[in-house]
Amino acid sequence: MKLQYTTAAGLFFALGPSADSSIVSGEGFGTYYYDIEQVDACGTSFEYHNQGGVMCSPQTLQTLDQLHTNYIVAMNNSQLGYDLSQYCGKKVIVTVNGKQSDIPLFIGDGCQRCGTGSSASDVWNAQGAPGLDFSYSVLDELTGGSACSSGHAAISWEILDETVHDFSTVGSSDSSEWSQGSTPTTMVTSAGPSAAGGYSSCEDNAWQCNGNVIEQCINSAWTARVSCFAGSTCQGGTNPYCT
Repeated sequence: MKLQYTTAAGLFFALGPSADSSIVSGEGFGTYYYDIEQVDACGTSFEYHNQGGVMCSPQTLQTLDQLHTNYIVAMNNSQLGYDLSQYCGKKVIVTVNGKQSDIPLFIGDGCQRCGTGSSASDVWNAQGAPGLDFSYSVLDELTGGSACSSGHAAISWEILDETVHDFSTVGSSDSSEWSQGSTPTTMVTSAGPSAAGGYSSCEDNAWQCNGNVIEQCINSAWTARVSCFAGSTCQGGTNPYCT
């Protein structure tokens, strides 16, 4: 698996050129990290995640709540941060199991997991694997209702040079502008019990902090779902969040 790059020279309406113009495409894994419509889903609350500022709004630091849409997609944070103007607000076409989605998705945030590890890996790794992050509702639709049980899905995607939402970004951005005070921009999963520090047993859909990692109990095993940004800590007991 490898990313393929091509050069390409208001909400939910096309402002840009033909959808045939592709900026970048790739293959990897999709996960979820927020949800505006279903604030309480999959045994937890997205209330605090929804309050996180998105990477494509470095000056005003608009939050997911303020943007108020489930169609925001998070991509490789290093790639996005190199040139916000190239990607922010651009249309995203996602394919799962050979079926191309017509959901009006657009780039608006950075995914830490997506920018860590090998960009050519075709093996799921909670700490680093290529891909995109979605709202819970979108991943659930893409996977036919299995977002909660599986936590991630194999996907392919294409980012088009077609603007769906205008963030009015100019140039690139230093990551320090968006990371401070933000909630995590990636939700990840991994199989097997958690590392030392977590509870010894769990009930399905229970949540906990394990150091600076938010974990969910899936099939009687603690599973990593969110890694808090450097400088933030996991709090909240059985309803954890990063602050």
